[in-house]
Amino acid sequence: MPTPTKAKAGGLPFLSHSHFMQKLKEENRFEKNRFTVAKRLERFQLILSNEQNADSQINLKSTLGYVPYHEDLLPRWNAFADSQKDNKSLTSITVHNSCIPPSPFFRDKIYPIFQKNQNITSLELRGVNRSLIFGVISVLKMKKRCKLVSLDLSWNKTRFTDIARYQSLSEAIGNHPSLAYVNFSNNALGENVDHLSLVLKGSDKLESLILDSNNIDSDGVDLIMKFLKSNKTLTTLSLSDNDFGNKGVKAFASTFEENDDMALRELNLSKNGLTLATKVESKVLSDMLMHIDLSHNLIGVQGLKNVVAYLAGNPPLACMVSFILLSHIVSLLNLWLSLNIVLLQNLAGNILRNNVAALLMGALKRNTNLAHLNLGHNSFTKASVPCIVDALKNNSTLLTLDLTDNKIKPKSGGRKELVKNALFDSTSLLESIIDSNHSCQVYLSDNNWGNKDTHEVEIRKMNAFGNKGKTIRYKLVLAMFTLKTIPFNPLAFQHISLELMPRLLEFVQQEMGHKGFGKDVWNASRKGKGVKCLTRVYEVVTGWSMLPSLFEVSFFA
Repeated sequence: MPTPTKAKAGGLPFLSHSHFMQKLKEENRFEKNRFTVAKRLERFQLILSNEQNADSQINLKSTLGYVPYHEDLLPRWNAFADSQKDNKSLTSITVHNSCIPPSPFFRDKIYPIFQKNQNITSLELRGVNRSLIFGVISVLKMKKRCKLVSLDLSWNKTRFTDIARYQSLSEAIGNHPSLAYVNFSNNALGENVDHLSLVLKGSDKLESLILDSNNIDSDGVDLIMKFLKSNKTLTTLSLSDNDFGNKGVKAFASTFEENDDMALRELNLSKNGLTLATKVESKVLSDMLMHIDLSHNLIGVQGLKNVVAYLAGNPPLACMVSFILLSHIVSLLNLWLSLNIVLLQNLAGNILRNNVAALLMGALKRNTNLAHLNLGHNSFTKASVPCIVDALKNNSTLLTLDLTDNKIKPKSGGRKELVKNALFDSTSLLESIIDSNHSCQVYLSDNNWGNKDTHEVEIRKMNAFGNKGKTIRYKLVLAMFTLKTIPFNPLAFQHISLELMPRLLEFVQQEMGHKGFGKDVWNASRKGKGVKCLTRVYEVVTGWSMLPSLFEVSFFA
C-alpha cells in the first residue's frame, strides 16, 4: 500500500507513525504496545481516505488489529462521513476492529447517511465501540427505515454490560420489518441467561440466527428450545463452539421428536463435545433438517454407527459435514498407547479406518437425498478406496465428497485407483467411461498435489457441469487428446452425417483452461492437422455403439 505525503481527500496531511508515537507518549497511552497502535492509526488514515470514493459498499476493516479512537483522526472521519452523506447507491457498510469518534459524531455525521439512503441492506459491525452499536439501535428504530436484511454484531462481548441496552436492541431487531439474518457470535451471551433470553425474544421473526462462541451451556440450550418450539420463521441456527455437550444435544433431540413441524432446516452443532453415542442423543438427526454440521466433535464408533443408521434410512438430509470424525478416536488410541497397549492400538487403528469407511459408504449407496458430504481430515487409507468407489458408482445424487487431508495418496496410496475406478476409466473399453460417476465433485487434496497423475481437477470441473452428456463428451476429449489412451485409425470423412458434424466440432473446440486442456486439439487443427484430429474423433465415436445415448434428452436433464 502506498504511503503518500498528502492524503487524497481535501488535502489533509498524512500523519506519520512517529507522529502517533509521540502523541501516545504525551498522552501516556498504550505503553506496552505503543509502536503497534501507532502503526494501526497511521494505516487507518489510508482506509478512511480510500473509502471516501466508495460507491455501493463501505469497508472500514483494520487487518492489523483494533484501532482505538484518536482525536487527530477526527478530520479524517469527518471527511469520510461528508463524502457519503449524498451517496444514494450505498447498500452495505462493514466496520471491523475500529472505534468511531465519540458522541455527537454518530448523530451528526452517520445517522443522516441512513436517513437519506433507504437502500442499505447489510451492516457488519465486528469489534467496534459502543457509540456505533448504540447508534445502530437508533437506526433500526427509525420511522423511515432502511431495507436492512443482514446485521452482524459479532465479537462485541465487551460492549454490552447493561441489560437495558439488550432490551433496546431486542426491540429494535424484533420490530425491523425486513431484517432476516443476525450474527451475534462471540458476545458471551451464555454467561447471562437474561441477555440470551432478550436476544431470542427479538429474533422471533428472523430466518437465520448465528450464536457461535457464546459460552452457551445446557441451561442456555433449554432457552433456545423454548424459543424454537414457538418460532415459525427461523430456518438456520448456528451454535458452533459452545461446548454444551451431550446434555444440551438431548434437549435438541427431545424437542425435535416432539415438534416435527418446526421451520428449522439448517443446524450447526460443530465444536460442542458431542458423542451421539446413545439413541436419544442421535435423535438430533431429525428428518426435518436439510443440513447439519457435526464437525470437530467427539463422535466415536457408537456415535458413528448411529449416524450411519440414520443415513441408511434415506432421510431428506441434503448436506452433512462430519469431518474429523476419527481424529478423536485416534486420540483415544494414543491414550491406550501411553498405557503400553501397543498391539491393540495398531490393530484397532487399521480396523477402525476400514470399518468406518465401509459403514459410511454402505449407507451412502442407499441414500438418494444427501447432496454434500465432508469427510476431510480423517485417516482413510488405500484400503478404504474399494468401498468409496462402490458407493460413488452406485450413487448419482451426491454432488460433493470432500476427502482432503486423508491418507489416500497419489499412485501407490489409492488416489489414482479411486479416480480411475469411480470417476474416469479411460484405460479399457469406452463403455467403461459411461459407467463412471459423472455428477459428484470429489476433493482429494487441498493443494491438488498429484493432479498430474490423476487429473482430478479437470474431472471435478467436468462433473460440476450438471449435464451428463456434456460431462462424458469432455471426458472422451481428455482420454483421446491429453491422455491418448483411446486408440484410433484414420478414416475418410465422406460418410459423416450432417447431424453428427456439430458434435464432432464440439469435441475439437472445447477448452477447460487448466493446463491448456483442449487447446492441443484446437491448435492442431490450426496447424493443418484438423482432418487427422477430426478423423480420430469420428473413428472413436462412430465405433462406439452407445454414442446415440450421449445425445438423448435424458442426458441433458
